[in-house]
Amino acid sequence: MRQILFHVPFFDLPIYGYGLMLFFAFIFCSWLARRMCKHENIDPDIIPDLAICLFITGIVGGRLVFIIQYWDSFHNRGWFDLVKLWDGGLVLYGALFGGTLGYFMYHRFALAQRGISHWQMFDIIAPCVALGISFGRIGCLFTGCCFGNVACESCPAIHFPVYTNSAPPSLSGAVGKMVQQGYQSPLGFVYDERNFKVEAVEPGSPADLAHLRVGDVIVDVNGKDPHNLPYLLPGDDGLSLKVMRDGKTVAIPPFEPVSIGLNPTQIYETISMCLLVFFLLSYYPYKQRDGELMVWLMLVYAVHRFLNEMLRTDTDPVAFGLTLSQNVSIGIFALGMVLAYTIWQHPPPEPQPAESESSAPPPATDRAEGMGTAP
Repeated sequence: MRQILFHVPFFDLPIYGYGLMLFFAFIFCSWLARRMCKHENIDPDIIPDLAICLFITGIVGGRLVFIIQYWDSFHNRGWFDLVKLWDGGLVLYGALFGGTLGYFMYHRFALAQRGISHWQMFDIIAPCVALGISFGRIGCLFTGCCFGNVACESCPAIHFPVYTNSAPPSLSGAVGKMVQQGYQSPLGFVYDERNFKVEAVEPGSPADLAHLRVGDVIVDVNGKDPHNLPYLLPGDDGLSLKVMRDGKTVAIPPFEPVSIGLNPTQIYETISMCLLVFFLLSYYPYKQRDGELMVWLMLVYAVHRFLNEMLRTDTDPVAFGLTLSQNVSIGIFALGMVLAYTIWQHPPPEPQPAESESSAPPPATDRAEGMGTAP
């Protein structure tokens, strides 16, 4: 987890990983949409305004759903906290619904006059949505949100730092959840707050690897009084301890406390969405009806999200023993089936003879040219 990637020189302007990934998503999705417009014989100049509309309404929708879902943690905080997007806090399905509303508004007032079909636009938007999600989940990884549950020993695992770089320092979401559920201690060891005597050290933790032992008495924390525990001040590279052991002062090598191994759900979703982009662009030359790509996006993502949600622990069940995203995924899958029936109940349109060479739409082979692989 690295919320702030770097600072702009001279201005000391922090660049947040989450915001940077949203920026990349906007740029690359706009580029892909313009490219696909050319294959659909649609003016690609409509994309910049449409992209801005979807970007804004998507963020508003995602933030509103996040605030509603976690209202208990917001109602006692200031209004400024409602818009602190750089700390994360967007619900993907909320962003998709907000973007959908923004699209229909934009289509009514701008695209309908040009005679642009909804179905054509859906096929342009579908791979862009998958590409945008892949960038967004990298942002989630930087922020430390959307984390998974405890990973088994044979599974890939990711470790999150104990503290965020906020002031005052606070437990990161992943570590806070693991501590709340009793899976770990905040620092990888337990001590008596009265005399700072170490009572237990978690096997395999950074504290254990730094050779902190049960019975050690902490006398110094980062050159300060041990009452600074359990807070690791922002800017420190790790935890430097001095302990009394067998009547001698022993310096413990610096170590950075981390969470126990968790399922890398953000990475799983990024990989799956990249594969989905590849599939949609590969399938595009062979589609027989407009709208098919949107159907595939809805069906595949709904299944993936339902399963991936089973590996997460940052959300609680809301209905039927399922999380909010799992319930929404079921609805998205059902809607995708309805959309598929609507599309495939009609025979594919027969190709119309071109009136002139200049006005003829590109043949299927031209559509496939350059679109068979993901960008």
